[in-house]
Amino acid sequence: MADDCELILHVGLPKGGSSALQTALSMTPDLTSASGRQLRYTALRQRGGLTSIRYGEDLSRDARRSPYGYVSWPNMKAGDAASPVFEALGKVMAAGREGGFVPIASCEGWVSRPHIFAKQLQMWGNPRVEVVAFLRPPLDWVNAAYWQWGIWHQPDLDLWLKRGNLPYEFGPALEHWSKIPNLRLRLGNARPDVVAKFSEFYEINLPNASSSNTSSPPALIGFLLRNRQFRSSGHDASTEFVFQRWCPPVGGRKPWAIRVRHVWQLRPTVQRNRAALRRIASEAELADIFSDTRWTDEKPYHAALREGGSALDDRTEMAGLREALLEGLRQACAAGGGAMPEVPDCPAESSSTREWDDMFCPLMEALLRADLAVREAQGGRELRGLKARMMRSFPKLFGG
Repeated sequence: MADDCELILHVGLPKGGSSALQTALSMTPDLTSASGRQLRYTALRQRGGLTSIRYGEDLSRDARRSPYGYVSWPNMKAGDAASPVFEALGKVMAAGREGGFVPIASCEGWVSRPHIFAKQLQMWGNPRVEVVAFLRPPLDWVNAAYWQWGIWHQPDLDLWLKRGNLPYEFGPALEHWSKIPNLRLRLGNARPDVVAKFSEFYEINLPNASSSNTSSPPALIGFLLRNRQFRSSGHDASTEFVFQRWCPPVGGRKPWAIRVRHVWQLRPTVQRNRAALRRIASEAELADIFSDTRWTDEKPYHAALREGGSALDDRTEMAGLREALLEGLRQACAAGGGAMPEVPDCPAESSSTREWDDMFCPLMEALLRADLAVREAQGGRELRGLKARMMRSFPKLFGG
């Protein structure tokens, strides 16, 4: 890191280890590099039209109270030059100059906002900024993004891809970032560990806090799709974060939706993004990114392609989901000092999906309630709104 760097922006990618990095930084927001430079992770909180910049223990406390386990910066619309984000970033840089530290700000959606940042940085006199992004291959990313967001709005991958704005254009977007004066771009492979790579970039000791936003098992996705009270849209993944925080992994394959026709369809996207990266990345960065051979070879996908798309109601995986929920519920109840609720019997394998869901629903409701109790114990005043919403959604949990 250059000694005169005034701001570090982690811009993504979405589904590129951002949650893991944000979780780690939220738990250890104040850091010192090997050269003695102080770095501070920051976040912008927006509530009721008011904003506040969070630092230090206040930031970590906010993260512990959040169902996501981390805090970050909000995104802005593509042309929103009046976004409060920019005023806050200006204040953060000023505080860093005065306090002798380099602020870190993170939002995985900023990767697609190079043009608006270019204008704002120019208005600030183009201070020295470092921009960090971790990448994964387009095919792999499209599959993950579909399960994270697409399927909640369009339960057909072909139709989702035909929207006309295919989201994987991160290589060209990063190329635009690279052209901003006084800006250094730092790129890496999102695998196997973005926290370790970020630590290496800045010569810091940043402990991994926990796994965050890993792929949900197909059985859980199927349950949530059928029971939208637990996840209303692609942008409300809090239930999955709670599940991941307490529950052990469920056996079976990860969710898969790509077919051979999608591989053919996405080849130009892969080539375009690969070419953009070759123009902007260093040799070391390219070696790291393309160490994932799926950037240059489709063979690693062949086994998944032969197996086909994931079933969302496989009874073996649903039984595994039940066991994971039970173990997670035991741990959450123990952590919050609550009693384990009555556990419904496991349906027979031949039972209908509805009967399985009738068993899952009270277990998931109990897990959410136990998780909320743990977070309330860590400073619950700011969770009252969340509790009120849960009481409206799940009145039986609260004696309604």
